[in-house]
Amino acid sequence: MLTIGQVASRTGLRVSAIRYYESRGLLPKASRIGGKRVYEGSVLERLAIIELAKTAGFHLDEIRATLQHATDAGPGVRWKMAARAKQDELDAELKRLLITKYVLTRMTTCSCATLEESGRAFLDAVANHPAEPPAELKIQRRRSAKGLKPRSR
Repeated sequence: MLTIGQVASRTGLRVSAIRYYESRGLLPKASRIGGKRVYEGSVLERLAIIELAKTAGFHLDEIRATLQHATDAGPGVRWKMAARAKQDELDAELKRLLITKYVLTRMTTCSCATLEESGRAFLDAVANHPAEPPAELKIQRRRSAKGLKPRSR
């Protein structure tokens, strides 16, 4: 059994963060001995999973939902599904950011004399290519290692 202070020192988290995770349902309710919170040693792995998921861009509500449902389909399957969904979100966000960067770059190199001229040029560009992003903005989805073929020598 580990006190909340021991858990904090081993994980590098603040005691308040551990209490917060417990209140949000990310950690099981701690037992109490002499009025102090004590945790099973497995809480260290659970906190490592939470930190890993946060680093991967998951919000606490997403982490809680995935942890709660991990036993339904097996933890590995549930986390893989969540990771794939997060990758899709990230791809969409990257596309949006690349378009923003492209537009800003075009704005800094614009040779139009007036804002109205810039507006007309923008409308012309949209009219000529409404749903097609510039080629340099197309995102290539990385293949998993399973999809790669061994090199022939």
